Amino acid sequence: MSDPRASATTRRVFGSLAASALWAWGIPTTYARTAAPDEPQPFSFERLVERARMEAAEPYVPPPDLPRAVARLSFEDLVRIRFRPERAIWAGTDGYRLQLVHLGGYLQAPVRLFTVQDGIAREVLYDPEMFDFGGVELEPQPPQLGFAGLRVHYPLDGPEDPEPLLIFLGASYFRARARGARYGLAARGLALETGLGRPEEFPRFSSFWIERPDGPTDPLTIHALLESPSVVGAYRFVVSVRDATLMDTDASLFFRSDVQQVGIAPLTSMYYFGANDRVGVDDWRPAAHDSALLSAWRGSGELIARPLVNPSELRLSVFVDENPRGFGLLQRDRDFQAYRDLAARYELRPNLWVQPKGQWGAGSVRLIEIPTPDETNDNIVAFWTPEAPVAAGRELRTAYTLRWSLDEPISTGLAPVRGTFIGAGGPLGADGRDRAVRRIVIDFGAFDVEGVPADLWPDLVLECNNGTCANATLERNGLTGGWRVVLDVRPEGRDAVELRGLLAHAGRPVSETWLYRLDRS
Repeated sequence: MSDPRASATTRRVFGSLAASALWAWGIPTTYARTAAPDEPQPFSFERLVERARMEAAEPYVPPPDLPRAVARLSFEDLVRIRFRPERAIWAGTDGYRLQLVHLGGYLQAPVRLFTVQDGIAREVLYDPEMFDFGGVELEPQPPQLGFAGLRVHYPLDGPEDPEPLLIFLGASYFRARARGARYGLAARGLALETGLGRPEEFPRFSSFWIERPDGPTDPLTIHALLESPSVVGAYRFVVSVRDATLMDTDASLFFRSDVQQVGIAPLTSMYYFGANDRVGVDDWRPAAHDSALLSAWRGSGELIARPLVNPSELRLSVFVDENPRGFGLLQRDRDFQAYRDLAARYELRPNLWVQPKGQWGAGSVRLIEIPTPDETNDNIVAFWTPEAPVAAGRELRTAYTLRWSLDEPISTGLAPVRGTFIGAGGPLGADGRDRAVRRIVIDFGAFDVEGVPADLWPDLVLECNNGTCANATLERNGLTGGWRVVLDVRPEGRDAVELRGLLAHAGRPVSETWLYRLDRS
């Protein structure tokens, strides 16, 4: 990977979220085939799985180029081209409504869309009357042109007009909201060879089949065909809207070629700076990030919390596990004063949690952190990787639930890591502080563990590798009802300091396990 940012999802906003909700993500140039419009045809997820199996036995064929006039639409053109809400699929009914995104500019990969009712699929064909072109001159295009992606609207916060709920746009990326939340981090269908120092392959959703729910509050089922040179996959997302937005996901993947690293349930977010990492940042805000930490619930029951950073060079962290209980990227601080950004409203960015279904076996949760000069790039990637590489001809099935929410995704009673703060350490002296020493402050919340009194004073367990930890203290935080750990760290040698800390009683954890990698300044 010659340019570390080349394989991250690059988030350039096409106008404001309220106006257009469009993103472009550094989309690759190879895409799956597009065919002529079909007549109504029977459809089921089982048929889609069989189609994926058959296509994986054939060579990959990219689609033809877009018409020149469409391909050359500019960023500004796409901002001006808006879908007409009155042309939404299922417009005028309660519940879900579907809007479509125009092709052009960065959005070069056509997507086909079908609606499904009573087991019969009918294609939604391109019609320029669907769009308000805002003065952009574009000659009439053929009905099989297709679309760049789709948006799902739903009355999230009341019976008024439906609001944006979910958007699929670019490769296999999608974002969802929960009640009270804004759009934030993204998920995607699959990650291939991410963070391995060579070009990453970006599979894409080439077609969608959307089943019309029986009632306005029933779940929405979205099927998708995923294609790339190395894989063909059949996906089913069952979307349920509660206080959290849940997406029950099933996927059958058929591999055309060997893949060293498959990323299951990949998540993509942005971390520019925060209280634990603002080296070289000159910004009036206290923090700017969509997610603050990686959380992973190991098969053993250990719950780890790893604060994110904006590193000086690409980082890959591997957390080996077997049959994980879940993992996700979290934004825990919901106080506006923690960010103070009236436009971005980072305190309203959702958490995204992956809960596996069944036994996932041996593998690892992988975290990739990529340097970014600002907040326009999604520079954080997390996913599950099976231990064994995937060989050509293999079928891989996976199932999990994605949970988008403002609240905590799980409840264990363990004291959560509420914040990590880093600055100059060591004692003050005539010559000032020793610049090699860093002071780290970790705020834990309160614990509520069965059999452990809430007023018990826990033990502090610390590990410090490639460095020296000194002056560690544990005290109650009377303002939060939790606990505060303070320590000084001095790096030794050239390697980063690997830190681990938790609160325990009688050898039993009563807090999450805090993990951190401290680079030399």
